[in-house]
Formats: sequence, C-alpha cells, structure tokens
Amino acid sequence: MTTILHLTDLHFGATDKWIVQALVDHVQHNPPDLVAVSGDLTQGARRTEFRAARGFLDSLGAPWLAVPGNHDITPYRLGERFLFPYQRWRDEIAPDTEPVWRDDNVGVVGLNTARRAGFHPDWSRGRVTRPRLARALDQLGALPPHLTRIVVAHHPLLPPETLPFTTVAGGSARALAAFAAQKVALVLAGHLHRSYSRLAAPEPPAPLILQGASATSTRLRGEPNGFNRIHIAAGEITIEAWTWCDRRWTRTAARVA
Repeated sequence: MTTILHLTDLHFGATDKWIVQALVDHVQHNPPDLVAVSGDLTQGARRTEFRAARGFLDSLGAPWLAVPGNHDITPYRLGERFLFPYQRWRDEIAPDTEPVWRDDNVGVVGLNTARRAGFHPDWSRGRVTRPRLARALDQLGALPPHLTRIVVAHHPLLPPETLPFTTVAGGSARALAAFAAQKVALVLAGHLHRSYSRLAAPEPPAPLILQGASATSTRLRGEPNGFNRIHIAAGEITIEAWTWCDRRWTRTAARVA
C-alpha cells in the first residue's frame, strides 16, 4: 500500500503557527510514503516565506513533492515576475516546477498551472498550457503501465458541483480528456480553499478530481483548515478527509474511490 498526504495552500507568511506545529506532529507520528503539495506554499513569494515553507516540508520526515501556485510568483517585482518567475522557487524549494515521483505502486506527476499574466485583470487564474500538458503526458506515458497514475496541480480543473460557475484553469477540458486517455486515477489540486471531490465524467476512465482545503493558512473561505490522506492498494483508492477541529486534527470522513 502507498499512502499520500495531500496538502495545499500552505501560504507561509499568513499561517497559524499552532496548526503548522500540529500538522508537523501528525505527519511525524503517521508518516506517509509521499507528501504532495498542490501549490501556494507562500503568501507573497518572499524568500523568507519560501524558506519557512521549505523548513516545514523538511521537518515532516517524509519524501515530498510540490508544484507552484499563483502566490508563488512575486507580485511585487514585475521584472522578475515576467523574466524569471520561478527563480525563487528553484533557489529555495526545488529545481523543478513539475516534479515526478514513483514507487512500485503509484506514479505522481506534477503539472504547473500558474501563470505570469493573462489577458484579464485577474492574474491569479491558472491555465494548463499545451507545452506543459504535453510534458505531463510524456511523463505519464513513461510510467510502467501497472502504476496508479496521479497528477498534482494547483488550480482546479472542475468546479464544485454546488458552485458550477467557479472559474477553473484554462484548458481544463482538454487536459481532463488527455488524462483520461492516460488512465489517470486522481488529480490533486487546491486554490479555492475548499475541499470536494468530483469525477471528471460519469464513466471510467475519467479521473477523480480531489480538492483540498487550506492546510495551514489563516486565509479561510468559510471552511476550516484541512488535508487529505490517500491510501492506494491493488488499484483501490481510499480517501480520508482530516479537519482542524477543537484545536486538533480530526478525521472527519473516509470514502473508497
């Protein structure tokens, strides 16, 4: 069995230190095989925030994989934003913005959906660009066929069923069709600070979209801090939802996907 801890929207620079420490304690006492972080490690892409995020990840005592979110590109230094948007990420977090991890059971592929800018005033929107999608498909295609395939991105590829007009990443429909063709089982994402799951289509091999609440940020949107713990064994996926409740982490739901 492989266990993956799905964290998202850490937002170091705007975190609750008690929740951060409780999460470290939880992970150290219940170590997963992989911690997958779906973006927004920082609040304002400051180096001090990146270093705090890296220190947090290293303290967990488990392998980790992370992709950037829109908050991980500096909003203050426009020259750097347009010319070297991921230099701080590469200096402080990892040399790659689209990492890959695998064991004998699971293959995980990172997909960077953050953008420097767009033809609209809201630059926080994400997009699955054709070159990035092609790169992810190449990585997925190179995995052994028996592995359960998982993609980690920041921006949602499907809205929650209760809020169908929520903005999702550009190119989502094209990406989901391609992921289905590659038999991707799960897409882990964040950005909305809301936890929900939704099948990309009613019939297999449509991937399951699994969104996470903010793990450690004080910037909540009507939902408490939370994370997902995922167990994969013999092709079966079990998802546990954990929530910060009464000053401790509590398992609030479990389901088989």
